[in-house]
Amino acid sequence: MRKIGRTLLIMTIGGLSLLLASRDLWAQWGAIQQGVDAARRAGQGQPSPQSPKAYEGSASMSDTKTGVSTASVTYQNNVRPFSYTIPAGWRLERGNPAGNAERENIIFMKPGTTCGFNISWHQYPPDTNIRKANVEASYKSAMSEKSIGKYLSVKRRDQGGKSGVIGWETIETAEKGSGGFQRIQWNCWDSQNYSYTFMAHSEPKDFNANRAELQRIIDSIRFK
Repeated sequence: MRKIGRTLLIMTIGGLSLLLASRDLWAQWGAIQQGVDAARRAGQGQPSPQSPKAYEGSASMSDTKTGVSTASVTYQNNVRPFSYTIPAGWRLERGNPAGNAERENIIFMKPGTTCGFNISWHQYPPDTNIRKANVEASYKSAMSEKSIGKYLSVKRRDQGGKSGVIGWETIETAEKGSGGFQRIQWNCWDSQNYSYTFMAHSEPKDFNANRAELQRIIDSIRFK
């Protein structure tokens, strides 16, 4: 009787194992099939419905959504003491342009191009003495990377003033930019240990035609 019980138990465990294994195999097959379908769509020139944009905040040549500005707009941030100007022909994609949160991610894009502009910031504890050291080390590193062709331009970019803003600006090359994008980026810190990233970018094919406008957006940023 014990033998029969043990046999039934072994058979039950074996059956469960087989069931779980077959479920795993079907899951693996499903993943493989999704990859095949995605490859087939790519071969037919059809985008995968789950594929994210190549770069967050990028516009598309086929973008037809509304909300494009007809005149340049200057925004004053309500949380942090800076303002910036967005040219006509751009559209807010994400976030509150006046910034109503301690940590905000604001994205604008220019429909009909691959141009975008992103703003983000983060506060570090006031007792961490990393502001000056971070800027100096990052600037030095960027200058080193310029020598190997990652950047077209690297410079210190400080605004000083009441906010005590210090930072550095980089302009990437087409060959060694960030994942197929070229960026004009200003990273800076204020005296309250807030770190900011202001980034204007596009695909290399659109960069030269829009570089002056992207630079104007970066140059429009003013801290009080």
